[in-house]
Amino acid sequence: MKVTPRVAITLTFVAFGAMVGSQVGTIPVIKAQAGADAIVFGTLASLGTVGTILSMSLGGWVNRHFDHRSVLLFIMPMAFTAFLWGLTVHSVFAFGLSFIALSLCTGAMDLFMNAEASVVEHELKKPVFSTFHGAALYAIGAFGLVGGFIAVQWGPIWAALPALPFVIAAVLAVNAAIPHRVESHEDAPAQPAPLPRKILMLIGIIIGLDVAAELTCVQWSGQMLNELQPKLAAYSGLGVAFFGLCNGSMRMVGDFLRARFDDLHLVAVSFAIGLMGFVVLATGPGFAVSVVAFAVAGIGLGVIFPCLFSVAARLAPESRAAALGLVSAVSGPPRVLLPLLLGFLAQNYGLSTIYIAAATGAVLALGFIYWANAEVSKKYGAQVSLRPKTTN
Repeated sequence: MKVTPRVAITLTFVAFGAMVGSQVGTIPVIKAQAGADAIVFGTLASLGTVGTILSMSLGGWVNRHFDHRSVLLFIMPMAFTAFLWGLTVHSVFAFGLSFIALSLCTGAMDLFMNAEASVVEHELKKPVFSTFHGAALYAIGAFGLVGGFIAVQWGPIWAALPALPFVIAAVLAVNAAIPHRVESHEDAPAQPAPLPRKILMLIGIIIGLDVAAELTCVQWSGQMLNELQPKLAAYSGLGVAFFGLCNGSMRMVGDFLRARFDDLHLVAVSFAIGLMGFVVLATGPGFAVSVVAFAVAGIGLGVIFPCLFSVAARLAPESRAAALGLVSAVSGPPRVLLPLLLGFLAQNYGLSTIYIAAATGAVLALGFIYWANAEVSKKYGAQVSLRPKTTN
């Protein structure tokens, strides 16, 4: 069977989700193994976010020297190595270094697989971007549950085994199907059109609030469920599993919605649904209700990230990596500061209070979406569609 670029990028997103999900599922065990408390973990989460943003913001510079294919073939084995290291740590210092190393690697992988995904969507002339993200979220949910169970039963190092074949498959598929691409060609303008920086910065702020909200579910769900029911520690991955399942399912149908509605309006509705899930979690419900609330949050946040990344890439078709790099850099402050705030809140006021912060961020995001939509209309009018191009 011939491996197509679409299949190769899908496998890359799955490999990304397998590593991230396995790491998330093992965090409660790794924290205990390394002797880290909530404040330490919140600090490390912020430092890891800085690493992610740094590697993503350098994407434009890297892309001037290396194409998407080359970066992906290099970074996937590096990410798996950092992931494997993180499963073996027995001190806070080693935990921190491994966490930051993995964040640097997954940040670069995230940027370049999204940049290549936007090219694949453009070439196919139909919306597929959200499906890629759905595959990643399914993987995060499944591997979060499996990784947590394996870590509790047999030790965290064994949680790497289920992810390994998917990383190998992704590397082989990218090598076989993704051609060497460059951002500009001989027939392209000598000077690409300037980036629409104001709009991209607004999109970056919204993405920052979205990612910060997702992190409250991905990084803290297991710890919250473990605290609610210590006897069910082996099943603390259910929160991220249901979040990932519902988030991924929304992204699988997200392209159907994107073909009918513009991306920014979908983002607004999605934040409103996610807000409902966060409000429930903030009330400190029981184990089962919390799992359902994580599922609602997953449904709400499902299509936000792919919609916004797709809009950013379409606004700068000649410099996709640079546009996504700028968006990633601007998304930094909420992504960096919120984990610190979450660690402080969790340590001093309880884990349920972190979802008050997440709900507040969702409300702020709705205001920035309105602003971004107004700026797009003012600058482009009908010249730039906020729906992906489709073909029959």
